[in-house]
Amino acid sequence: MEDPNCPNYNSCRLVNLQDFKFQDTTRKKYIEIYCSTGEANWNSCKRYLTKKTLGFCPDFVLPDTTLSLNEIIEKFDEESLT
Repeated sequence: MEDPNCPNYNSCRLVNLQDFKFQDTTRKKYIEIYCSTGEANWNSCKRYLTKKTLGFCPDFVLPDTTLSLNEIIEKFDEESLT
């Protein structure tokens, strides 16, 4: 049987850091929708797609962010300069 969890599940800071920017109910919602429901939903998770493309995912990226990959890169670069 195929593992329903995202390949990034064990290393994703959103899943594993208890103080990650939002309430635990929001974390549980994201896990239910994106992390533990199979590959089709991983491919709609912006954190998964960002890490798959860049090799890492900045903390400001949420699974349902509307930012494009280019916008994520620009925002990451801007934050790195400050």
